[in-house]
Amino acid sequence: MVSGKKLFSLLALMVFAGILVLGCGGQKKEAGSKTAGGYPANNINGIITWGAGGVMDNVSRSITPMVEKELGKSIILANKPGATGAIAMQYVHDQKNDGYTLLYGAENPQLYKVLELSKLDYDDFEPIMLFGKGVAVLVAEKSSPLNSYEDLVKALRQNAGKFNMGATGAGGLPQVATALILQKENVKANFVNYDGEGPMVTALLGKQVDAAAISVGTVAQYIRTGDLKALALIANSPVDILPNVPVLGEMKPEYKESLKTFGPFYGVFVKKGTAEDVIKRLSEAFGKGYQDPKFQEFMKKSGIIPLGISGQEAKQYLVTWRAQHSWLLHDIGAAKISPERVGIPRPGK
Repeated sequence: MVSGKKLFSLLALMVFAGILVLGCGGQKKEAGSKTAGGYPANNINGIITWGAGGVMDNVSRSITPMVEKELGKSIILANKPGATGAIAMQYVHDQKNDGYTLLYGAENPQLYKVLELSKLDYDDFEPIMLFGKGVAVLVAEKSSPLNSYEDLVKALRQNAGKFNMGATGAGGLPQVATALILQKENVKANFVNYDGEGPMVTALLGKQVDAAAISVGTVAQYIRTGDLKALALIANSPVDILPNVPVLGEMKPEYKESLKTFGPFYGVFVKKGTAEDVIKRLSEAFGKGYQDPKFQEFMKKSGIIPLGISGQEAKQYLVTWRAQHSWLLHDIGAAKISPERVGIPRPGK
């Protein structure tokens, strides 16, 4: 039998051990409460829809270091190009909607449905921020007889359907920018497709195409050296990178409204269904990164017009952009299906 003294000692030991267990459990619970909802607890993956060296890649890698400082975690960037960005979008959509996989994307997904590239578009994602929009410039080779926007329109009229305009495939900036002109001026062109703006510039320099609409960041150096002539900036206002190029919105007031949301844009997104507090945390961090003077200087030098919009404003921008550009492609016969079939109303209706 256990004596009373020994029993008392045994009970005291059990009580002491229980206090230790409860104390440890309490400490664990407190530590856990500090990290519960403390996004981000881990590093984040950032998937870039286009390859290394392109505008989307450069934008992503420029803003991300500033955002990492705000979040206190690394954003591990990876390029996943292919199918006009659809491969990257599908990959991110297949991941959990927990905010640990970001999609760095441009405008292309808003045309997927009319081009039948994917059933996804930005309706399936939440915009964290739209950083800025790119600008296209109409260019011709230095010895071309074209010296102005008026010369280009005249040549398109005189050579209906035979005038060769460079393009990078259905839905690419060169084709969509040209489509705007064809629609407004009621003229036709023949598209010659290349695998990217780089090869298209080579074709221009080699006089294989008559003219092209190309992003200013791609051709600014060729314009400055005199190898290409700038006919008009497809925008409502000048950009610092090409300050002396005629501005289409200033020359032709009928373009002004269309050009408000026209052209490529660059932003970051998360899968729909991501928690609101995570979206808010990311929006705040990217907002700080966007405001950083280094990023603002990067956009200025790249010819990118700042947007810096998020939330409902960004969503409305995406809807407006999709309607305008989808119907542009439809009207020149480049869309595979009518925007109406996939619930995209014509602008103004």
